[in-house]
Amino acid sequence: MTSDEFAWGYAVRREWANGSHDLFGFTPDAGTARRRLERDHSYWRLGPVRPAAVYLVAATAADVDRHPVDGCQGSCCPNSTDRGQR
Repeated sequence: MTSDEFAWGYAVRREWANGSHDLFGFTPDAGTARRRLERDHSYWRLGPVRPAAVYLVAATAADVDRHPVDGCQGSCCPNSTDRGQR
């Protein structure tokens, strides 16, 4: 593990109607995070299946690296835009 894993940044959280979510796209840069969020919105906007919500959350690189790839329903996953102590 490196200290970079514990540096705060942003990730995209995609919520699904079944209560599961995805967490991806960690970056320490707010501008890059907003572009990733917009790109995800654009991708799903016209499709037949759409997420219930897509938004940015404060997260660490470790949060995103250790997150399950598909179908996570964990309540301890990052779900707020606030940064700070856990």
